[in-house]
Amino acid sequence: MENNVFKNVLIETDRLVLRNFTNDDKNEFYSITRDPKLYETLPEDHMYSMDEISDIIDWFISQYDNNTIENIPKFPLAIMLKNRQKLIGDIGIGQYSHDKSKMEIFYFINPEYWQKGYVSEAAGHFLKYVKDNKLASTLIGTVVPHNIASLKILLKNGFEKIEYEDNHNRDVYELRIII
Repeated sequence: MENNVFKNVLIETDRLVLRNFTNDDKNEFYSITRDPKLYETLPEDHMYSMDEISDIIDWFISQYDNNTIENIPKFPLAIMLKNRQKLIGDIGIGQYSHDKSKMEIFYFINPEYWQKGYVSEAAGHFLKYVKDNKLASTLIGTVVPHNIASLKILLKNGFEKIEYEDNHNRDVYELRIII
């Protein structure tokens, strides 16, 4: 039986668990997306309805079976607080919306948990998983210019700014992964 690196993922850090999304995450994920502060850091310009969130989570779950090493439209993982088993955000990789031939890292976290180092912790462990499983040789990271916290996460993990035209007026960074 072939080992699917996209299913049954469990990455533990000191304070977090990164795992596949389940249907049980829909309400908590929807709750996170209700905070308008979140949208200051994302290219999305509207809050999602519960039906839209439900469809997004269903699509996330379908990707665990559909992804292949050669084609990863989206590989999202839930970021959970280990001590409380509480969903606080997501992290993953997927096709860059501006250029499907490129892979992009994405992440967001409930604003209630900003400035605590959770995304930085998650990113370091997630990028190790990407490297160890040879999921990408290069990743793009995009940041809205005023999102200093996200920029720091990219820089801490070895991303470097590149000149690239982004369709959401974001700064673009790149990480070359030696596999």
